Amino acid sequence: MNSDKNIDVLEKQLKILGNKIRIEILKILYNSRIPIPFSRLQKDLLENYRNISNFSFHLNSLKTIELIASTSEGYSLTNMGKKITQNILSMEHVINEQKKNIMIRTSKYSKEPFNELKIEEYLVREGEMEKYLAKKIASEVKNRLFKSNIDYLTAPLMREYINVILLENGLEEVRHRLTRLGTPPHEVYKLLNSQDEGIKPNNFIRRLGSDVSEQFLLLNQLPKDLADLYISGDIALLHLNYWSLRPLGFYVDTQSIMSVVFSKKKELTGTSKKPQEIIKIIMNFIDVLLLFYPYLSGDILLGNFNKYFLSFFKDLEIENLNSYFQIFSSQLSKYYEINGDNHSHVSLDFVYDHLSNEIEKQFEIDTIFLNQLHGNLDFNCHSSKPLALFDYVNLNHSKVKTSPLFYTGNAVFYNQIPSNLINSSLIKVKHSSENDSGKNKIILDKILINLDQIAQKAHQNDGNFCEILQETMHSVFKLFSLKESLVMKKLDSIRDWHLLCSQMFKNDLKTCMHESLKSISFFGLNEAIKHHCGIELDRLDKSELFALEVVSIMRKMIEERNDFDGSQFILSQPNHHDYYLGSKKSKKIKFNDLHENYSGKIIRKDSALPLRDQIAIFKKFEEIINGGVLFSCYFNHNNGTLQEHVDTLTRAKIHAFSINCTNHDLSEDYLIDH
Repeated sequence: MNSDKNIDVLEKQLKILGNKIRIEILKILYNSRIPIPFSRLQKDLLENYRNISNFSFHLNSLKTIELIASTSEGYSLTNMGKKITQNILSMEHVINEQKKNIMIRTSKYSKEPFNELKIEEYLVREGEMEKYLAKKIASEVKNRLFKSNIDYLTAPLMREYINVILLENGLEEVRHRLTRLGTPPHEVYKLLNSQDEGIKPNNFIRRLGSDVSEQFLLLNQLPKDLADLYISGDIALLHLNYWSLRPLGFYVDTQSIMSVVFSKKKELTGTSKKPQEIIKIIMNFIDVLLLFYPYLSGDILLGNFNKYFLSFFKDLEIENLNSYFQIFSSQLSKYYEINGDNHSHVSLDFVYDHLSNEIEKQFEIDTIFLNQLHGNLDFNCHSSKPLALFDYVNLNHSKVKTSPLFYTGNAVFYNQIPSNLINSSLIKVKHSSENDSGKNKIILDKILINLDQIAQKAHQNDGNFCEILQETMHSVFKLFSLKESLVMKKLDSIRDWHLLCSQMFKNDLKTCMHESLKSISFFGLNEAIKHHCGIELDRLDKSELFALEVVSIMRKMIEERNDFDGSQFILSQPNHHDYYLGSKKSKKIKFNDLHENYSGKIIRKDSALPLRDQIAIFKKFEEIINGGVLFSCYFNHNNGTLQEHVDTLTRAKIHAFSINCTNHDLSEDYLIDH
C-alpha cells in the first residue's frame, strides 16, 4: 500500500517538475547559500525567460510537493529539494555527455575527443599532484566544460582552463610547475617583421630558443627568491639564455693551443716558413679555438697571443704579412657566424719581454695584425672587435701611434707585475704554477650587484645598507653553487668537454668546476653613493670612505667564503656594459643606449678632478678589488697631449687602464705632437 502511495507522490512530482521554469527555479535556489526574496528570484529568472506568467503559481506548485519552503527572508530548498535538484543536475550531465563531444587540438597538431583521464594523468605526471586531488580537479574541469558552450579547444587553452581551476583551489605551486615556456605571438611577429639585419633566419630560430631557455631558468631552475633578485633588478646575470648551460669564459695560454695544434698535425714543425705550412698553422689554430665555443657564453682570453702565435711571422717580409693576417681574420669571423650576436667573444693578450731585443719589431707585427683584423671584421661582419690587452710595462709608448686602434675602446693597457692577466670581463687570472697548463682557467660566471638599488632600500642608514648588501652577497653565493651544479650536470655527459678539460685544464670536470673563478662584481656605485651620502664619491672624503667601506665588506665576505670551503671567489669591476645584454628584461635596471646609466666605472666620466687626483682615489679601490679593476680615462686635447696622459698613467703603475677619445681629439693631438 505504501509503495502505491510513493508512486503516486513520484508521479505528482514528475508532473510538476516537467516544466523548465520550475527546474530553473530549483537550480537558482540550489546555487544560493541564503534564502532568496520573491522579487530577486523573479528578476534572476527573467534573465533567461523574458515572458513569465503565473510566477506565483510555479512557486506554489513546488511548495505543494515540498521541494521549496518560504520564510520572511525568502525562498530556499528543502532537504528533499536539494537531493532531487542534485539528481536533476546529474541527469542533465549524462545527457550532455551523450550529445556533446568537445574536441581538443593537441600540441602534436592532431585532434582528439576530450578525455578526463588524460587531465588526471597530466596533473599527476607534470604537476606532481596526489592522485585523489588530480581526480577531483579533472572532474571539475570536465563539469565546467560541459556546462559551457565550448565545443573546440586548443591544448594551450585547455591548460589555461586547468590553471584557473588550480588557482581557485589554492594550488599555486602546482600551477607554477605546469607553466608552459614560449614566446608570446606578439613578440614572434615583431621578430618576423623586424628590419634588423642581425635577425637572419637562423638567428630568428636561435632567438626564440633563447627566450624559452631564459623563461625555463627563471620559472623552473632558480628558486623563487633568487629569480626575484634578477627580475627586480637587485642583481644582473650575464647571458641568461646560457646561464645554466655554460661557463662564462676561459683564460687559455696560447702556448697550450699551439701544443695541441702541433700534436694533431705531426707534419707541422713550427720552424718552416713555407706559405703552405703557415696557412696550415693558422687553419689548425682556428680549429682548436672552435673547440671551446660550444662551452662558453662570454669570451675567451688568449694569453701571450703575440708571443706564441704572432711570433711565427717575425721572420717574414712585412709586405707578406697582410695576406696571412687576412686569412686569420676571415677564419676568425666563423665565431661571429656561430654565435650570431655580433660580439667577438675573443680577447687577445699582447706581452713584451724586457729581455728581448725585438720589441719594436714584434710591436710592428702586432699593429699590422690588429689593423688587418679590424679592417676585415668591419668589412665582413660589422661586428664588435676583439679586445686587445697590452702589457705596457716594457712597451715603449712613443711607438704606440695616436690611432683609434688603441684609444677608442678596443684596447686595455695593463701592468702584468701586480695585476697578472685579465680578460674583457676584468677577471684576474692567478698563475698556479710555472707549467703553462696550470695557467689555464675556467671563469664560471660574473654576477653583478646593483648597489644603487641597495642604497634606495637603505634610506640613508649605514646599518641598513650593510645588512642588505650582506644578504645580497649570501644570495649570490647560492646562485654560484646552483650554477656550478647545473653546468656540471649538463656538461658531464659530453665526451668532448671531458677531453677538453683533460687537454687544456689537466683535470677532471668536478675539479675544474671547483677551481673555476667565480667573480662577484657591482654596478651603480656612484649612483649609490650619491643617493646614500648626498654627493658623489669623488667630491667628499665622507662619500669616498663609505664607498671604500662598501667594497671592503664585499671583499671580506669573499675571503671568508674562500677560507670556509676552498672556493675561488674574487671581487672584480666591470669595464664594459655587458651586464646590460643579459639584463634588459629586468624592468628595474635602467638601460639607455645613449647614456651611461648605472655605469660600472669607479671614477665617473664627468668628474671635474684633475687626472692625478682621479688616479689617487682609484688606487685606493685597486688595493681592495682583487679580481681585476680598470681605470677608464676620457681624453681631450684641452687637458694636455695624449702622450702626457699615457705617461701619467704608466708612472702611477695602475693595474689596468684604457683611454677613450674621439677621432677629432686624436687628430688634434697628432698635430700637437708633430
